[in-house]
Amino acid sequence: MSSPTTPSPTPTLSHGSAIEYRAYARHFFPDSHAAVLLLTATCYYGSAGFSISFQPTASGFELVEHPPTGIVPQLVTYYSASWNSSQQESTPPKHVTVTDAFGQHHVHVKEW
Repeated sequence: MSSPTTPSPTPTLSHGSAIEYRAYARHFFPDSHAAVLLLTATCYYGSAGFSISFQPTASGFELVEHPPTGIVPQLVTYYSASWNSSQQESTPPKHVTVTDAFGQHHVHVKEW
């Protein structure tokens, strides 16, 4: 049996409020064009117990939420998610597409 604020095992597209995205290409070696892709998202929900994360898809990424189960406090709570490519990409993208419950968002990839 799970505790009252254990996140649900079935993620759905995020319905978080005021979602904002950032994307960066971080070059770790000065003479290399290769870079690690970093994504971040921030938002808030009107109750506690959520978690959010990025899931890679064939067309980009999805920001998904894992809503709480059971009784949760009705308290505005702020959340963030991050993702990185783990390996350097020889040609990092200039934009990425992130989909949430409000649609698709084209996020410009900035140099770190």
